[in-house]
Amino acid sequence: MPLSHYLKIYPLTGQPEKRLLFSTRTGGLAMVSGEALAAIEDNSASPELTASLAKLSMVVDDPAREQKEMGGYLQKLNRLNPNLRVAVILGMACNFACVYCYEGSLKGTAAMSDATADQLAVFLLARFSAGKKKRLILDFYGGEPLLYVQRIIYLAERLKPAIEALGGIFEFTLVSNGSLLIPTVVEELVALGLQSVKVTIDGPAANHNHFRPFKDGRGSWSIIVENLLACRGLCLITLSGNYTAENHALFPALLDVLTERGFAPGDFASGQFYPVMQINDQFANPEFTGGCCSNDDPWVHAASLALREEIMQRGFTYPKLYPSPCMVDVDDAFTVDHDGTIYKCVALIGHRELACGDIWRGMGEDWRQAWCVNHWKNEAQCCDCVYLPLCFGGCRAMAFQRDGHMAQVDCQRSLFDATLEPMLLQDLKVRYG
Repeated sequence: MPLSHYLKIYPLTGQPEKRLLFSTRTGGLAMVSGEALAAIEDNSASPELTASLAKLSMVVDDPAREQKEMGGYLQKLNRLNPNLRVAVILGMACNFACVYCYEGSLKGTAAMSDATADQLAVFLLARFSAGKKKRLILDFYGGEPLLYVQRIIYLAERLKPAIEALGGIFEFTLVSNGSLLIPTVVEELVALGLQSVKVTIDGPAANHNHFRPFKDGRGSWSIIVENLLACRGLCLITLSGNYTAENHALFPALLDVLTERGFAPGDFASGQFYPVMQINDQFANPEFTGGCCSNDDPWVHAASLALREEIMQRGFTYPKLYPSPCMVDVDDAFTVDHDGTIYKCVALIGHRELACGDIWRGMGEDWRQAWCVNHWKNEAQCCDCVYLPLCFGGCRAMAFQRDGHMAQVDCQRSLFDATLEPMLLQDLKVRYG
């Protein structure tokens, strides 16, 4: 069997007889000898080795057919997807004044009304039933979603029994700043389907308090950490953080401080830090200029690799690399704003020209064109790219902020060329010992 088109092969430093194989199509990782790899390439490998690599999609019957099938990957995913996943913006109020917030001037007092909440439940149940889905997953955002606890309860109490009556599973997550995350609230929400909470801490206290203060200017770091300590074990908590070119080196110290405060790596479902996206639209804070609009920036490559290793070395779980299509490309994944308007990306709410419809009339007819769905199919470089399963045209939100439109792909080739091999070597050393 020939090698897959979606296979990266790397030598191992200090072990010239070994080769590291990674499937961008499945996320599978394998290590074989150079001799074994040569046998695979000349079709003389043992049936056992061939079968093992075939299970990881590293060898295939027909690479040309494999490429053709990858062209229909998203269509197949949409046909087989058992989940309806919806990000819900409950309102625009927030008790923080984060200097880089992508919502910017959108923030205010606007919030989801009872009538909109009722229609949202009707809309979701109808779509769940029509699509014969098995799981409804809501991701609650704000502003700060815990300012709207009663709205969360209102929706969950209506949707959970209705979905279960249809034989499905209802669950939800929160993306919270953590300042209002207290045990009594978490326990009540867990009973209604809360699975996990993603909380952002931007490094040690001084850096975090500069970038993510309360609206009155007070620091928020200590309150968040105390809340996380109190809520350990009640639900899954994902640790996040946003760094710039100037402060990324501070973030490993956060992990050490959390350990000193009594946290264990296992207290967090995972830990991952991200470069701040530079927001250039009409809602942005014009005083903030420290983010990035491209993963091609060399500092992003270096920082992401360094932080990844620091996180893993300290025993925190770091998500594995595997194909994960953007919600823009997933038919049953979208965002509902507080007023019932539907968008395909939570980071682009408020851009009325990108509205896809609403929860009263459903999805419109031309949203695919507006969001440039399958734009990568028009690019020969994408169709032939070994990284296609990891990218599918890149991040539309980043492209929009950089270029003012999403018509061109946000190519990730230079990012993966620079970081994939070091990431896999990190996995060998740290994740797999």
